[in-house]
This record gives sequence, C-alpha cells and structure tokens, in this order.
Amino acid sequence: MKVAIVGAGLAGLACALELEKLGVQPVVFEQRHRLGSPFPFAAMLLDFIFHPVKDQLQELRNQYHINLKPIGEIRLLRLQGPRTSYNVRGHLGYILLRGQNQESIENQLASGLKTPVRFVSPVAPKDLLKDFDYIVVADGSKKYAQELGIWQSTYRAWVRGANITGKFNPREVRFWFNTGYAKSGFACMVPLGIDRAVLTLSVPQIDHQELDKYWQDFIKQEKIHADQVLKWETRSESGLVFPHRIGNTFLAGNSGGFVSGWLGFGVFSCLISGVETARAIALGQNYEKRVSFLQQIMERQARCRMFWNTLNNHNLDNIITLLGNPITSPLWHGNPNVTKLADHLIAFWLKNSCHLN
Repeated sequence: MKVAIVGAGLAGLACALELEKLGVQPVVFEQRHRLGSPFPFAAMLLDFIFHPVKDQLQELRNQYHINLKPIGEIRLLRLQGPRTSYNVRGHLGYILLRGQNQESIENQLASGLKTPVRFVSPVAPKDLLKDFDYIVVADGSKKYAQELGIWQSTYRAWVRGANITGKFNPREVRFWFNTGYAKSGFACMVPLGIDRAVLTLSVPQIDHQELDKYWQDFIKQEKIHADQVLKWETRSESGLVFPHRIGNTFLAGNSGGFVSGWLGFGVFSCLISGVETARAIALGQNYEKRVSFLQQIMERQARCRMFWNTLNNHNLDNIITLLGNPITSPLWHGNPNVTKLADHLIAFWLKNSCHLN
C-alpha cells in the first residue's frame, strides 16, 4: 500500500505516526525546509471548545495514543470586553508550544516518527494520484478543497503576533473583545513561562496594510507595556469541508476544515483527523463516520462565528456578563446540556435574524 501525505504539520505527522503503527510506511512531502512555523507561539487546548470531551490531552493519550507534553495548565481565563470583564477559574485546559523549538509539539510528534520527511518538496495532490494508492492532503491550506469545490470559508483574518517579556502568571490566559481594534475578531495573551508570553491580535475584514493601525490601537487602548521581542504576522483562514474524502484522496487538518471558525482552535481536531485518516486507510474504516463528531463541533463553532460577527461593543459586554452568570458558568467545565442549549439558542437567533434581513 502506497500512501502520500502532503504536509508535515500536526495532521500530517499524526497520520504518518498512526500509519506506521498499523504497518504502513507513508511518504511525507513538506514544502518548507523544516518542521514548524519560523516563529514560536503558544497554542491552547481549551476544554470548553470541544464538548463533550472534558480533557483533550487525556483524550489524545487514551483514544489516539498521542502523548504530548504541555508547557503549562490553564487555571485562569480572563475575558475582557469594552467595559466588562469576567474571570473563569478551575482546570480549563493546557498550553502547548508551537514552532521549531525542540519542545514544540511538532518536534514532539516527529521524535517518534521513523519515516523521513521529504523537506523542500512542494507537490500538487492531483499529480500524486498516478503513483500512490492514497493521498492525504494536510498542508494547512484551503487550496485543494477549494479546487474540489468543497470548501466553505468561515473566518478570514490578518493576525499580528508578538513574543513579549515581563512577569506573567504561567497559568493565566487573557482574551480581549472590542470591535474598535479587532472588529469581530479578538486578541489574546498566552504565557510561555513566568517571564515570556505570546500576544496576538486577529482582525477579519481588513487589508494587510491596515493591520499595523489596529495593532497600535490595541496596544494603546489596553495599555500593553511589555517589551515586544519578536513580531510576526500571518494570514489565517478556516472553513468547513464536506465530504472529507474524494475517491482515494483524504483531507485532514485545516485542509479538511478541522480548525474552529470561532476562535481558531485546531490542535486537538487536527491531530484526531490525522489519526482517523490513517485508520480509514489502513483498516478500511469509514472516514466520514469516524470524524462526524468533529464535523458537528466545527459546524457548531461556525455558528458561533456567524453569531459573533453580528455583535457590537454593547452586545459583547452583554455576552461577557451573561457568561459570568451562574446559570451559564457550567459551560466552562464540560456540561453538555449547557453547550447544547447555547447552540440551540444561537441557531434559533441566526435563523430568525436571516428572516428579518
């Protein structure tokens, strides 16, 4: 069995590892010269994003045999609106390192891989069909899904990030929501330790040349005084994909629509999609059935994004106040009933909003 994997990101590496465990040695193509993005940043496993899973790290370990070492546990989540704030406490998830550092989760995954990655090898998936039995598209791009006509964009934004220095609570993550400097996007700060953190601003519906103005407005308005050691920026896009298999071609990771369209989370879902792709290929399992629960979560996140796009600053303050209400606070700690209720309310609101428009 000959399997080609296009992309050595999280989904591609997870797929390659699982294929090896199942007795298949794939060929992994990567267009960059090494694993991970050139700038280090922090990723989060926030448990409330992927209900009904209560602990994503434990789920990855127990169900998918992926053992990742986080750099910290999230015990405090600060939500800041234009005029209102709310703090969530308890076990909320984990912080993971991304990038080219040896401690990054990309390199953690690669350390267990026997298959050599073919770096600096840009390939078009359709050009591989004649030489391989199966193709896995996991290059993080929408390009191939768009060519197939199965991509539906849910969130497009320019992202500015900075590695900052100072004194930080290594278990505290902060989110800011303000249409003045983020439109319907968001800003967040994730610690890399007690003296470093990653600050990011994601702004949709702007041109690249506008990004610096929004960044400066954010820094000034939120009084961010930390030293910016390294700044970087990137174009981000997530979307929904269906179906996830076309003939002998499988789409995984962001290429398969497995990154949240609301807040951009995708480590957990990308890893799972990679593993499930490998199982579908090696064991003849039904890929669509295996990832159906992830698809439902992505659709729920897309509805959250559609709802969020309609909010003004007054609405944002009201939402943050509501999230701090004792009735909705179980949402943060894995109560599936509250999650379903919130989704039903959002779906109802979107349906009626469309009728009104």
